[in-house]
Amino acid sequence: MKRLVVLLATCIAVSSTVQVKADEVRLDPASIHNLFPGYYRAEVYGGYTLLIAARANGRLDGKVFGRTDKGRWQIVGDRLCVLWQHWTNGAAKCGSIVAADGWYVAYAKDQSELLRFKAIGSDRFESSMASASALDRN
Repeated sequence: MKRLVVLLATCIAVSSTVQVKADEVRLDPASIHNLFPGYYRAEVYGGYTLLIAARANGRLDGKVFGRTDKGRWQIVGDRLCVLWQHWTNGAAKCGSIVAADGWYVAYAKDQSELLRFKAIGSDRFESSMASASALDRN
């Protein structure tokens, strides 16, 4: 009976994890942590792009639609959690991270894609921020 309970619990745990495709690699907590510090261009479900500077100390700076926000990142279990002061009203949004086709993809528990992000160089980040700021003034 005890073996059946353990087997059942294992099956439930495995079925509730993100299903990784053959060309994807699920990141473990150490691999997620190694992404930071860094500069990223993110595409959020819903069709918009934002720029993110992620610091090693857990701090985030972001810009989208001419608006900036500050936030924090942390790793909880095997998931990356991000919260923004305004954009998420201080609520943490957590997801499993998978590397696929040059992107990092964050998946919710229901396996829906939350967002995808790609590393960009600091020079590209700064020029993108400046371009976005120039467009904001027009």
